[in-house]
Amino acid sequence: MTTVFNQFRELTWVELTLWAGKKIVSDGRECYQRKEIRQLSLTKSGGILAWVEAEELFATRVEYEEGEFYSECTCNPIEHTCMHSIAVIIEFIVHLKKKIDIPQAESNDKRFFLL
Repeated sequence: MTTVFNQFRELTWVELTLWAGKKIVSDGRECYQRKEIRQLSLTKSGGILAWVEAEELFATRVEYEEGEFYSECTCNPIEHTCMHSIAVIIEFIVHLKKKIDIPQAESNDKRFFLL
């Protein structure tokens, strides 16, 4: 799981922008700054899972697999990712850098079933 953590920790703004686009990254950063991320958790595969309390409550998951990031969100983004996913990534990176413990999501976590 350390390798996955390093992929998130070493992620740059440029890489995020190439993956998601400038507008989505900007909106995601604002979402993070508004402190909309709730119950950040780890998936068994080393990804991240969270609630994002924005205009409504969204379940969001971001994974890193085979050299690629991918995300799912109950906002049903038109693009391959959304601002909620970016906000969750930023929150996760901040937790890693500040060495804040992140709990493991239970296998029956409601967010898994919503996604």
